[in-house]
Amino acid sequence: MSADPSPQPVSRRLVNALLGLGALGALGGMAGAVLAYLWPQPGQAAGSDLLTGTAGPLNPQAVGEGQGVVGRSKVGKVLVVRQGGEWIGLSATCSHLGCTVSWNPASKQVECPCHGARYGLRGEVLRGPARQALGRVELKVDAQGIHVAAAGG
Repeated sequence: MSADPSPQPVSRRLVNALLGLGALGALGGMAGAVLAYLWPQPGQAAGSDLLTGTAGPLNPQAVGEGQGVVGRSKVGKVLVVRQGGEWIGLSATCSHLGCTVSWNPASKQVECPCHGARYGLRGEVLRGPARQALGRVELKVDAQGIHVAAAGG
């Protein structure tokens, strides 16, 4: 005679408890991800006036004549353009809807990729839909890198 153990039925209470724990874990994971995204990360630019790029502090030698680059700083994203031996800093946030603008060396204009706004080298609006100029950012360039001296309007 062989004893055939029959499986015990799983109670509804156990299934509900496991589903509840799974949902609670998923919500906790999502909340943690949202907080990690929104919480400011301490970085090199957090307490410094140095502009940083993806590889660290922006090197002035990496920006050639007639070129532009966007860096991050304590005042936000800054577009740096080297034109005629002069370093020009502008807010890199489009005044229309907040997209990140870039320098177009062919047209010698600052362009927004989202809706086609165009700005001059001094931040003035050349073509809409933007209506407000880009803010000016005063830069200081030395051997350590490109620094934000002051942000203006």
